[in-house]
Amino acid sequence: MITAPPPEGAALDEAIRPIRRAVLDRTVHRRRRRSRWTFGAVGSVAAVTALATVIVGGNLTGTTDRVPVVGSHPQAATAAEVLHKAADETVLASDPTVGPGQYLEVSTKRESQGFFGDANEYSALVPYTVTVYRPADVSAEWTLVRASGEPTRFFPAASATEAAAEWKREGSPYPTETLHGAGGRFEGYSDWRPAHLTEMPRDPDELYTWVSEHATGSVSHEEAMTTLISDDLATGLVPADLRSAMYEVLAKIPGTTITHDAVTLDGRTGTAIGREEPNRDGEHSEIVIDPDTGAYLGSRTLTGSASRVLPKGTVLDSSAVTTSVVDSVPAD
Repeated sequence: MITAPPPEGAALDEAIRPIRRAVLDRTVHRRRRRSRWTFGAVGSVAAVTALATVIVGGNLTGTTDRVPVVGSHPQAATAAEVLHKAADETVLASDPTVGPGQYLEVSTKRESQGFFGDANEYSALVPYTVTVYRPADVSAEWTLVRASGEPTRFFPAASATEAAAEWKREGSPYPTETLHGAGGRFEGYSDWRPAHLTEMPRDPDELYTWVSEHATGSVSHEEAMTTLISDDLATGLVPADLRSAMYEVLAKIPGTTITHDAVTLDGRTGTAIGREEPNRDGEHSEIVIDPDTGAYLGSRTLTGSASRVLPKGTVLDSSAVTTSVVDSVPAD
């Protein structure tokens, strides 16, 4: 039998704080299958943990009026045309050749919102990078280097000073680390190399069926299909023939539009293709591609409505992905 009343007020805050910190410390070390579109209402613990798990980054400035965007009106009639063209260009492209002793370097920059405070009443836009080095022999040791920076913006804007002070008091939960793991399996992360890439059909019609059958865990089936493809693309490890088929599948998913026709990520400009999810108050989820080369550039997620912390049109996260071949990995 409980004989003492539960803590209230400051005592309750103090009791909960170690739990919140432990949750953040655990979740930021994990690469989740769904890196976006899974958070709940702003201000909940679920929102903190979901947004804290995003591990890749880009040239993000916070809201659409500050992100370099030209022609921001959706153009649903041309989305399929852009994706078909990107698919045609991609299938003609050749993947980087990684020779013996070399590594495929996949570098992803991201800025992502992370909620904090006693009632999650603040949010910080936090930049960080994750660079993965895949050896020519994919069963050999991989290296992951993660580096985190200080927040670039605090929300709500009217309480930015208070938010910055609270962030400093609590301390950043985002780690800076170097990890090694055989075959792309790093301690604390799920398998970095999606095992299903080898079994995914390269024929667009067959791939559409495969994705439809395997996509689960979202508020709509269309969102689940889009998320499965975009999460795979975000690894930077999808071969050209499969990327081409993925673009064709995206063109067929109901609701896919050109959400922004010119987006700058990490100095590169591309077309943002995605959808607004009505079951998430119109949240925008986009991948950004170069329609002239078919290259995958990154992704963005923007709020579809205002909350008590973030205004409508705020960028929740933005990623920029680049790949190259290098001869060595950084020293620990």
